Formats: sequence, C-alpha cells, structure tokens
Amino acid sequence: MSKVRELINRHFGPDALVWFDRAYLVDWVAVTGIWVLSQLVSWSPVYERKFSKSDPLISFSHRKNQVGSATNHFLALFGPLAVFFVVGALKKNLLLIHHAAIGVWASRGLARLVTQVLKHSVGRLRPDFLARCKWNHVMETCSGKAQDVIDGRKSFPSGHSSTAFSGMVFLSLWIAGQTAAWCFSTPKSPGRLRSSRIALFLLTLFPLFWATHVAVTRIQDHRHHKEDVIVGSFVGILSGLICYLIFWPSPFHASTFHFENYGQPRILYTRDDYGRPRVTEFELAQSRLDEDGENTV
Repeated sequence: MSKVRELINRHFGPDALVWFDRAYLVDWVAVTGIWVLSQLVSWSPVYERKFSKSDPLISFSHRKNQVGSATNHFLALFGPLAVFFVVGALKKNLLLIHHAAIGVWASRGLARLVTQVLKHSVGRLRPDFLARCKWNHVMETCSGKAQDVIDGRKSFPSGHSSTAFSGMVFLSLWIAGQTAAWCFSTPKSPGRLRSSRIALFLLTLFPLFWATHVAVTRIQDHRHHKEDVIVGSFVGILSGLICYLIFWPSPFHASTFHFENYGQPRILYTRDDYGRPRVTEFELAQSRLDEDGENTV
C-alpha cells in the first residue's frame, strides 16, 4: 500500500490525495451495488404478454446489429474512462480522474438498472419478434431458440440507446465543463486556436452524435420501436446529467467558470481550496474600504 502511495505521490504530487475521504469508498460500494442489482434484475423472468400472429408491428425481419452490444458497452464506459485517465495524467490531477471515473460508472449503472427493470416489467415485443418466434402451428407455440424468444420480449426501452447516451452525455458534459463550451457568456482568451467557440462546441457534440447514431440503428435494425428508442435515450440522458452534477459543477452557469482553477470537480467531503473564487484587486480594495468605514459609493 505504501508503494502505491509513493507511486501516486511521485507522479501526482505529495498532496494528490488531500481531498480523499472514506465516504468516497461508500460511494463506490453503492454504485457497484447498483450494477449488481441490475444484473440480478436481468436474471429475473420477463413479463410475457400475449400477441397476435398477424400484428404488423412485430412482423419485421430479423437483422444483424449494426452496433453490437459489446461494442456499445465498451465505448460507452471505457471510451470516456480513457479520456479521463489521459487528461488527468497529463494534468497530474488524481481528483479529476477519480470523480470522472466514479461519475461515469454511476451513470452507466443507473441507466442499466432502470432499463432492466422496465424491460422485464413491460415485456414489450420487438419489431422482429415473430421472426424470432418461428410460430409452430401444430404445437401452437414458438419454435425458435428460447433465448432469442426471451430477448424478443425486451423491446422497451432500448438498452443500446440508454447505454450510449448515459456514457456519451456524461462525456459531453465533462468536456463542456473543462472548456466552458456551453457557457457562451464566459470570455475566451484571444490569440489561441483552442479558444475557438465553434471548435469547442463541436467537440462536445461528437459523443452525442455517436449516441444518436446508435439509437437510430436500433430502429433500422428492427430491434426497437421508436418509442423504445426515445425512452431509452431519455433514461441515458437523465442518468448522465444527474450523475455528472453530483460530482461536477454545472457547465451551463457562468459562475462555474469564475474561478482560477475552473474545470475542477466538487469536493464533496473535505474542505479545500478547489473551486474557491478569485479575489480581484478591486474586490480586495473595496473590502478594505468597507472595513475602514469609508463611503464606497
């Protein structure tokens, strides 16, 4: 343990862990518990609703996924984590890495739990359900693979959409919080290429473009109805927004960027200098005049 601390201090500095509190361990346990609970729900029985063999809404052909589940999960979780680790390492900021990592871990876990609960409770049939079912007219039952038939009852909401948006919305919010890209009233330093408003704004949109692409393919692949995709996307967006704001200040408010070291996450359990507002010379002079009892009007 001492070697790990020595390694951290060597790269991130001797005060790299001054912000840490044991309550963060509880946070990690709680978030991991959400993931465990979502897995338990995924093993529970799916509600089996009745269907008509002539229903056109579930009579679409079965197609191959354009974006596989494994690829979607990997990009939604490890894509943002890779960005956080690289930026945090370059800035030598362990606090940034920690809060970004637990935030996206919480966002993904929360979206997954809500999605699994709704899928198993609603049991809506996918557009390609009859192709999965392969109805046997003699036995009066589905003759397709059992797992395919069960999965065909999990249309609402779209898990791909909630997964993609929960990770990508968090990443977009984080980029905006680091660059003030969504707070247009914040002034930018002139003479710098990285100060470009449009470039920074587009940078924050790239993750959202990917999430939107994933959502659209679910309709194209006959895996979900449009309502499934809309609700799944909403679950992911809301999860990303809530979990980001727990650990990071709002990227929409100008007050967030009125600090010398803006871009820092919230210090939840310890008092520190992070996020303390700058005191300008004017404010300092005014404060002294007020203390002397002089008229400052």
